[in-house]
Amino acid sequence: MVEFQRTDSNRTATILTSHGTIQTPVFMPDATYGTVQEVSMNDLDTIGTEALVTTTLHIEQKLGAEYLKQYGGAHKLFGWNKPLLTDSGGFQVFSLIHRNNNKQNLITEAGCSFIDYRDGSYNFLSPERSQYVQHLIGSDMRVVLDEPVIEDDSVSTITASVDRTTRWAKRSKQAFLQLNGLTEKDFNDPRIQRPLLTAVVQGANSFELRKRSADALIEIGFDMYGFGGLPLRNKYSWKEDAPKGFYHELISYVADLLPRDRIRYGLGMGTPDDLIYAYSAGWDIFDSVLPTRNARHGYLYVSKGSGDKSYGSYDVLHIKSERYKFDDGMIDPGMDNPPYPQVSRAYLRHLIRMKSGTGMRIATMHNLAFYQRLMDSLRKQQPDPART
Repeated sequence: MVEFQRTDSNRTATILTSHGTIQTPVFMPDATYGTVQEVSMNDLDTIGTEALVTTTLHIEQKLGAEYLKQYGGAHKLFGWNKPLLTDSGGFQVFSLIHRNNNKQNLITEAGCSFIDYRDGSYNFLSPERSQYVQHLIGSDMRVVLDEPVIEDDSVSTITASVDRTTRWAKRSKQAFLQLNGLTEKDFNDPRIQRPLLTAVVQGANSFELRKRSADALIEIGFDMYGFGGLPLRNKYSWKEDAPKGFYHELISYVADLLPRDRIRYGLGMGTPDDLIYAYSAGWDIFDSVLPTRNARHGYLYVSKGSGDKSYGSYDVLHIKSERYKFDDGMIDPGMDNPPYPQVSRAYLRHLIRMKSGTGMRIATMHNLAFYQRLMDSLRKQQPDPART
């Protein structure tokens, strides 16, 4: 169940699940294999993390959905008593299939067949199988299987992806209803507590195909709608001065296509500036590996004026730099009461350079706390009626 509020703040919503509530906008760290690297579930709770994302395909490969069912579900195994979102596995399959040129890697109407390059095992993922695995995981928010494409792929390839994503979404929803013992009428009854189901809008960088995808998925009907593929401008253009990077116009356009009374999910977005813009455009929930992955490499997000490289709304601290060798200052002077052990920049530099677990933990907690506080600040913004 979702309750929207549009009075004292920008577009915000309360998502009610069987494992607690989520207040949007929200950033969800990626617990790819059932863990956010370098930090514990208690650390995440201390930071104020409201929900996690875990990866259906990797959980199935490493743990097995049947094992999770016998154990009592992912929440019990992970020791996480807050909401959990599972992706469909579609993006991971796309990455695996395109990572190596194996003729056994196929995407057909039935689903995705592929050989795992790491151990040579054969895998098959269909819309129904993805929903079954997510059901056994016991997640609070689930995603239907989609077919991602490269943003500058051919029109015919993108069109085929959009249409297959629609057909897979229908099959996914039917499997979801059957697994949860629901009818279509039950699905639309807000009094029935159940997991939320997310469809993914595809279409790469084509405005026309994004609309085609959104319209078809809305007709099927879902609780949440996601932006499929990273919203990046085409890598190549005949114009030397063509804009590059985050595709603001596209994510604004897609947000405006979606129902205002449904949650909009920005999959894989992104930097703090990306999230600020995406929220202003009407997106509600986000996830990305950026804050945790960058932390492990000594790339820290800090307040304006506190780092060595400046971006729109924040600075970056490259903590391994020689300039911090004798710096006894705080990691981020602009962060009040940071929820992690206090060390000097010089000492954190030493820990990260030595690849110390303690240093990785502090850096990861810092970046996640920065993102959490960004979400808190966005909730306090003044309303933009056109976007709510």
